[in-house]
Amino acid sequence: MARAQLLQIFSSMQDAETGQRGYVITGRVSYLEPYDSAARALGAELPRLKALYRDNPEQAANLAWLETLIARKQATMRAGILAHDTQGREAGLDAVSNGAGKAAMDDIRVAVDRMVAVDAQALSDVTRRADARSRMTERLVAGVFLLLIAVVASSGFLVWRYVRTRRVLLDAVQATAARQTAIFDSAIDAILTLNPSGSIETLNTAATRMFGWTAPELGRRDVSVLMDLAGDGETAFLTRIGANREDFEQGVVRELTARRRDGTTFPVDVALSPMTLPTGVHLVAVIRDISERRRVEEMKQQFVSTVSHELRTPLTSIAGSLGLLVGGAGGVLPEKAGRLIGIAHSNSQRLVRLINDILDVEKIESGQMTLDLASLDLRDIALLSLDSVRGLADSLGVSLTLSEGAEAPVSGDADRLVQVVVNLLSNAAKFSPSGGVVEVSVVPEARIARLSVRDHGPGIPDAFRARIFTKFAQADGSDTRQRGGTGLGLAIAREIAERHGGRLWFESTPGEGATFHLDLPLAMGVSDSVPGTGPRLLIVEDDPDAAEVLRVMLEQDGFEAHVVATARGALDVVRQERYAAVLVDLQLPDADGIGLIRALRGHAATRDLPVVVVSADVAGGKARGRLLEVLDWLEKPFDQSRLRSAVASILDRLETRRPSILHVDDDPDILQVTASTLAGVAEMSGAGSLADARRALAIARPDLVILDLGLPDGSGLELLKELGDDAGGSIPVVVYSAQEMDAALGERVEAVLVKSRTSLAHLARTVRRLTHKDVRN
Repeated sequence: MARAQLLQIFSSMQDAETGQRGYVITGRVSYLEPYDSAARALGAELPRLKALYRDNPEQAANLAWLETLIARKQATMRAGILAHDTQGREAGLDAVSNGAGKAAMDDIRVAVDRMVAVDAQALSDVTRRADARSRMTERLVAGVFLLLIAVVASSGFLVWRYVRTRRVLLDAVQATAARQTAIFDSAIDAILTLNPSGSIETLNTAATRMFGWTAPELGRRDVSVLMDLAGDGETAFLTRIGANREDFEQGVVRELTARRRDGTTFPVDVALSPMTLPTGVHLVAVIRDISERRRVEEMKQQFVSTVSHELRTPLTSIAGSLGLLVGGAGGVLPEKAGRLIGIAHSNSQRLVRLINDILDVEKIESGQMTLDLASLDLRDIALLSLDSVRGLADSLGVSLTLSEGAEAPVSGDADRLVQVVVNLLSNAAKFSPSGGVVEVSVVPEARIARLSVRDHGPGIPDAFRARIFTKFAQADGSDTRQRGGTGLGLAIAREIAERHGGRLWFESTPGEGATFHLDLPLAMGVSDSVPGTGPRLLIVEDDPDAAEVLRVMLEQDGFEAHVVATARGALDVVRQERYAAVLVDLQLPDADGIGLIRALRGHAATRDLPVVVVSADVAGGKARGRLLEVLDWLEKPFDQSRLRSAVASILDRLETRRPSILHVDDDPDILQVTASTLAGVAEMSGAGSLADARRALAIARPDLVILDLGLPDGSGLELLKELGDDAGGSIPVVVYSAQEMDAALGERVEAVLVKSRTSLAHLARTVRRLTHKDVRN
């Protein structure tokens, strides 16, 4: 048994040496399979042999020497492989042929022979002692012989198995490569692989068709031969297309001008993505010819131009002439002719509205809609709109009423606001029953003027609510719908409202009608604040229109608002000047807004600066900045009342009074220590249970709640839903608990601090930030 183990060890060493030499000589990784297999076999065989020689001191000593020789041989083999991998084939061959490996192998052979001889001598002694039992000895020898045959057969089977497995794996690799090549060459878009400098490495069949070059002709040439790029081939490719490494890792898409072999050019979209290879990170460029898309866009522009210039003018004349005839300007018409003229006039007006809607949508999508802002009364807008819709309402048997109310001065484009209200009124009239009433009201509130249009029709179906403000949306989209319309009016109306810094929204109960509300900022003079004389706010927003709306509205509320368009600019100004708060957009041209907030929190001078996020990606921002202290997250288009609420809370934080804080914790020691820590910051009150907290909230509303989750009569999270008010606001909450909080609930609290991980100083600093009190202990 021991001899067989020795022979197996020696055979494994020979396999390892053969695999190592084959790899160094050929460079083929497949030769390392026997090398690795032998290494694993040695790891299993040596412990078994050591167990066999546990009671044989002589052989145990020989085995220790054999292990030393095997380790030395393995070191020489690894050195040869390392030399081949790091210095090349010649260095690997030199390492293999330097004699050290052969000498180690010879020593192993001698050691194995010695151990085999010792075993043989032991066997001879046993044979002499067992001479009387020769027949048993013969059977033992026969068994040993059979064992040797089994070992040889097993070795042959393993070799066959290895060869077969290697063949199967090679076939699989070849099949995969063939599939990938077929996919690569069958793609419709051109696909190029580039090195980081922009040199072309490979291209598919579509690229050959698109550019007129063959793969051998373009190999190793700079990609500028195919596309117009800034700089030259000495500049990194990403730099030449105006991208950085961070952009590239997420994928880069650029619209460039490509060049065929014959010199003709055409527009393309180029999508770049990284491709990690053993030699480093390379680039994959997917190129799509967008000539047809450009042609369609030009056709669209021509169509819009035709609609605008060639159809609008004659339709205006037609509709106007028909209107004069209907009004009796041409004399009294026969009854039948009057009906026909009325039908023509109604449908011409419908066609004019359709054309205007299409043009307005195009203006919105291209960013060309402009507003001629002026001071006006929202009640006057309502009166003008009622006059415009009264004819339609009369034809439908619907009456329009405007309730009495005070003036509601706003700043806006009168024509566009009339367009919004006319759309709301015409929809309300069309969906009202015959004999129904459409009620209009204009009410100036604290910071907004609200115009409401209420009908008593069927209401808005639940399934339609989510898409009511989308383009071409209609509750009844069938060809047989009873009420006309393009489905564009509400989408345009909401866009106009938002460009005025306002909001268009609705309330509806199916079967009981619907009420649409237009909220606009009250103009200067309604607010008690004098614009530009109050606390200074910084607006970080790269969209000039959105920034201007925010600035005007904040100045009307008594703030002095400054605007910067980049994160770098924001960091520069906050280090030079003091601001009461910052409004941050998350999509900035030079950085992520979350990174800007972190930078503000990391600087001593701005650590406690209140931040309000105003962005189109609030959900993503909350996921990335869940633990940042942000006063409020407002999603574009923002709810103006909510923004004003956030701004009002900034004013509250700037007041001199100490905020009141309710600390809910069942540990009296924590209550006492926390109260001592915050003694100079706030007026503290404590509650040891949910019941105590509810009684405290019934008596007085605190400015902040510090909440423990593990309370004797339930979870502190049960209290969250009770911390709101009738106006939709909520008391800020800091979770300070030994329990971990579910991340999904993090949006409902201002900060999550874990006991034992968070010091009381950190808790105090968090409270100061949330209450904006720079009071030192």
